[in-house]
Amino acid sequence: MTDFNYPPTHLTTSKPSFSIAQISDLHLSGQIGHAPSYQRFLQVLSLAIDDKPDLLLLTGDLVNDGNSSAYDWLFEQLYATHLPFVCIAGNHDVTHEIGTGLPFAERQHIPITPDDRLCDCHSMDIRVGDCLWRVLLLNSAVNGETHGSLPHASLDWLDNELYHHPHPTLIALHHHPVLMRSAWMDAYILDNKEEFWQVLLKHPHAHTVLCGHVHQAHDIRPFAHHPVRLLTCPSTDRQFAPFCDEFTLDDAPAGYRMIQLSNTATLSSYIKNVQNRQPIFPI
Repeated sequence: MTDFNYPPTHLTTSKPSFSIAQISDLHLSGQIGHAPSYQRFLQVLSLAIDDKPDLLLLTGDLVNDGNSSAYDWLFEQLYATHLPFVCIAGNHDVTHEIGTGLPFAERQHIPITPDDRLCDCHSMDIRVGDCLWRVLLLNSAVNGETHGSLPHASLDWLDNELYHHPHPTLIALHHHPVLMRSAWMDAYILDNKEEFWQVLLKHPHAHTVLCGHVHQAHDIRPFAHHPVRLLTCPSTDRQFAPFCDEFTLDDAPAGYRMIQLSNTATLSSYIKNVQNRQPIFPI
């Protein structure tokens, strides 16, 4: 039986694999339902639904200014898909940024209360045939800040979940825990990334880390001595040019990442974008 309550806790499939569509960095702003950020999100959502995912995973920066009506609109669209879905916060979900036309160092950051539908320290069991996968969701956003951090309580929860449930596990958070070789972006990294990795490296079944924030698609193996993999996701809005020390936009199209969990405990993934309905970067 599949649990469609929000947030889901137990999901199953009789298929050989379970598909997760990771959608990230919507930055909804402007006229609700009509502004370009809303229309771009709907394009990506439609593209993802065409792929028949089993779960929609939204990895932060959903709304740009904490507008509760924008979250209501977003959740209406997600419920209308009749698919299980789950959402976590990004920095823009807990911080109102003033002066977006100014250099990053000159902008003001005002703390805001996050929408209470955004998950933190939430676990999901996903059964694919005889194989049990787990997905652990963390809130790395810090009120009033652009960088990320995980409280000690969250790290303890993560360690405890991995210790007591030795199944292949995905960990999802918003902020990137490895350097992206873009100086401006790496100023807003997960600032206690070393503590995060110290937890994960104790557990060989910590299979894959998923994050948003960088508005780029990357597939990284951070450690030679541990199989953990880091996957990042394009934005449904605008993309950031990779490997740039100064803030630079890219002309790459919006997209999402599809992740497939198999009944043999293997993971495959690809990116789709709105200009190319065929998978790119197959893995």
